[in-house]
Amino acid sequence: ALIPFVLLPTVTVSAVEVKTPEEMFVENGTDAKLPCTFTSIEVISSAASVSWSFQPEGAATPISFFYYVNGKPYPGKDIPFKDRITWAGDLNKKDASINIANMQFRDNGTYICDVKNPPDIVVKPGEIRLRVVEK
Repeated sequence: ALIPFVLLPTVTVSAVEVKTPEEMFVENGTDAKLPCTFTSIEVISSAASVSWSFQPEGAATPISFFYYVNGKPYPGKDIPFKDRITWAGDLNKKDASINIANMQFRDNGTYICDVKNPPDIVVKPGEIRLRVVEK
């Protein structure tokens, strides 16, 4: 038997747009909020996810250090930020920010915020160049 074929209206592929500050200066020993917001025309579903990665100064590739999936934060275990990350976002408010406690000079580098909100998965991640400066 032939399966009836229903013509669907053409779907424009929408992309998640991620917004972050381009550059931040944080005093060493203080806590920093890394702001990341996004837009998506899709409803924010429980399938939405956030991943944050860090590219140290001079490093070739970023290291993922934090995921937020199924409504739960998953900080990486074996990373420079162990026990220093807290989720500061609210996906329903299109906020994917995190806090990092006790920033150190070795935390200098680029922080990358990547948001997926299926079926919106086309993303240009937000990048923050972060400089840790003397108090």
